[in-house]
Parts: sequence; C-alpha cells; structure tokens
Amino acid sequence: MSSADQATTGAALALQRVGAAPRRAGAGFGALGLASLVAILPLWLLWPDPQPRRTAILVALGCALVCAGGIALFQRAAGGQRPYAAISVAEFSGATGGPDAAEPDGPPRVLPSRRAAQTRCLAWYLGVCTMLVTLFALVIGAPQRPEQMQRIADAGAEFAAVPIEKVGDVELHDPSKGHDYYTSTAVVRLAPKAGGRPVTATVHPVTPDRPRTGGEVSVLYAPTRPGLGALAGDERSLGDALEGATMRTGPAWIVGLVWAAGIVLSVVGLFQRHGFRSFSRLGRADMAVRGKYLGPDFWRRGDSKQPCLKIVTESARTAHFLSTVMADHVPDSVTGQYLWLCWDARQGAEGGRFSGGATPAALVSDDGWVMHGMLKADDAQMMAAEGVAVGKAAAGNGEPRALRLWDPYSAWLLYVPPAVPLLAAVLIGCAALLTFDIPGGWRWVTGITGAVVGLALGHLAINAPYPSIVRATLSSKGTDPA
Repeated sequence: MSSADQATTGAALALQRVGAAPRRAGAGFGALGLASLVAILPLWLLWPDPQPRRTAILVALGCALVCAGGIALFQRAAGGQRPYAAISVAEFSGATGGPDAAEPDGPPRVLPSRRAAQTRCLAWYLGVCTMLVTLFALVIGAPQRPEQMQRIADAGAEFAAVPIEKVGDVELHDPSKGHDYYTSTAVVRLAPKAGGRPVTATVHPVTPDRPRTGGEVSVLYAPTRPGLGALAGDERSLGDALEGATMRTGPAWIVGLVWAAGIVLSVVGLFQRHGFRSFSRLGRADMAVRGKYLGPDFWRRGDSKQPCLKIVTESARTAHFLSTVMADHVPDSVTGQYLWLCWDARQGAEGGRFSGGATPAALVSDDGWVMHGMLKADDAQMMAAEGVAVGKAAAGNGEPRALRLWDPYSAWLLYVPPAVPLLAAVLIGCAALLTFDIPGGWRWVTGITGAVVGLALGHLAINAPYPSIVRATLSSKGTDPA
C-alpha cells in the first residue's frame, strides 16, 4: 500500500461508519430512477395517443431528473464526494470485540442478508440494458403521426380502393431478397361522402403489379374532407401509424424481445455475481471453517482473473473468497485476524448443478462484521474435508452476537463522482428531445449522443470504488457497483 493509501486508511479509521440516512436516500433515488426509466419503454410502445404519451414520458423523465438533482444536492450537503476507500475502511469500525475478545464457539446461525446487494446488482444491470434499448426505440420510432395523416385522421380517415386517373414515374425495383415491386406517382379520384364532385389527389403508391390508368390503388383519405388529399397504403402498411403507434408491429416485437433478452441476461449476471440465495439463515447444508485473513489478492486461472480475499485455514488450505475488495479498502489491522468462512455446500460443489462454478459464501469476523461474497467450486470441494456443518459448529453458541454487514456500496450516494448527476441530466435531455418530431438525421445524432453519454455515466459509476490500476481489469469482467 502506498503512503497516500496509508494516509487515506488512517484518516478513515477515525471516521464513523456511514449512517442510515445516505443509504436510505441512495435506495430511494435508485428505486425512483429505475422505475422512471423502466416506465418509458412500455409507454412508448403501447400508448397509442401521441400527446398524452409524450406528457407521461416527460413526467417520467422529470422524475429521473429530480433523482439526478437530488443526488447532487445530497452529496453537496454531506460535504462533497468522499473517497470510496475511506467509506470502505470505516465499515470495519465499531468493533464489538478486540485483541482480548474471547473466540466465538462457532459461526452464527443468522447473518445480515445480502438481499440489498442483490437488488442493487439487478437494478444496475436492468438500468443499463433498459437505457440502451429505450434509446434505440426512441430513435427508430415516430413520436406522432405525419402532419397530413394527422389532419386526415382528425377529419375521419378511411381506407378505400380508388381509381387511378393518371400515372407516371413508374419504376421497377428488384431487391436482392423478396418480391419485385413498383413505385410510381399517381393521380387518383376521391369520392366525397355526401355527394358532390369528386376530388383528385396525387399519391405515391408502392404496388406489386405495374399500376395503370383506369386501375385501382388503396389509399387513406377523409371522405368528409377529400380536399385534404390522400396517402397511398392499406391497413397493413398504414394501420399502426394511423392508430398512433410509434412503430410497426414487427419492429415493436423486436424491441420487446431484445428488452426481454436483456432482462434474462441481467438475472444471469446477478446469479454469477451474488447467487440467488440471500444467505441470511445458515442451515444444515451449509458448512463453515475457521481461518485467518491474509489480505486481498486475485484468483487466476488461465486468462481469467477475479479480485478475492485470501483465507488460510489451520491445515494450511487457502480459500479464495470472491469479493471486489482492494488493499486500500481494508485497514491493516484486519490482516491476520481469525474469522469463520461459511458457504453453501449444495451449490458449486457438484459439477452437474447449474452453479456458475461458485457458491454463496460469507466471512464472519470475531469483531462482528460480516462480508458476503462467493466461493469457487474448487475451493468449496477442497474445504469440505476440513469444514464442519454449521448446525454442529454453532450448537454450542449461547446468545447470538450482534453482527453488522460490511456494505460500503450501499453508501454510493457519497462516493459517486459529481459528474454522474450531470451526465444523467444530459442523458435525460436527449431522451426528452427524442419524444418530439425531429428530422431523422438529428434523431440518430441525438440517440448516439445519449448512448455515448449513458456509457460514460456507467463507466464512471463502475470505476468509482476502484483504484485506477485495476479499473481496466474490472471493467473487462463486467463488474458492477453493487
């Protein structure tokens, strides 16, 4: 550890653990922001009325903007950004034991739950995939009907097959895939609904057969006001737009399926990082072993590398406890402490199970702090020979000890860079702009800008807790800030 890191650690030791207010505020802002973000895509795809739809989306984006502003204001009121290392080290303070504390008879049966970390992890993955899919949907969708279609719809639009009086500019198209089709410019005769003289209109039909004078073509027009003109097409090509949909049924299904795939991948990412079990109540299938903490390291196999904590047992077996903890995140006084390593022996230890090669685990120190993580399947199998069932190891325990969860990530409101709320505001502005009818080229420019800003925001949030020397490694492994 460098002298600067030691100074940071020493200063952090004098700090108190972060209280409940920043953690609750972070959970509140995160929940409101995610709910606002998730609501936008269904509104965009399913609400057919353009004006109320835009209003609802802007309200959702406004809620997200309030969250971004609240994060900035809360951090400033708390004294500005704090180093993550200081918050992490302070999580070990307030020990219930000490150098002369008696060794516990065994591991506790009840632990602080990891459910909050799992929720943050899932919310992070869902937020990233939803942001990207929503931006893409906003770009390719149409926020409102074309001006002429809107006027025709307001006057009572109908589809009808009308006669062609004149046709020109006929062109045959021969695509590499699909059927040939013709484009042309045709003058058609529109019949008024309540008698009167027919009105002509110029349309640009796309037909499978060559259009001819005297033939018919399907158009959309208003029989009560044929002077508004007509649009070439039938219910299949114009029906979705007439009903107010932002995109046709096919692209809408593609967007929905991509979003669903992102949700599935988010759940898989949660399982790989934290597992599904909260690991708050240890049962007969769980095992524990007494060990000594040696410090942060990296678990390596081939080209794979993951941050971990090294634990050595009395029989000199070394376990790699997978957790994103670096050297400057732990006070020097913790090195050499004895603790209990507990793990779920049902998962990870059997090659036939879908376990991702790891199983939920927890470290329980004699000082009372509990750190959740994962244990590699190989280590779990190796430790099984020395470990004992938690039910047996905890049989002699008296009154349950007061335990506290090591969870500096819940105080993310204090350590995220000040640029994060600013980037979030720019991203929200790009999304709001896309709800209006801007030209296609500018829509793509706005969407790409939003995507770049969103990825930059995610990069800052991911790397905020970690030293610069390992940022590239952690980012390449998809590590999230939960």
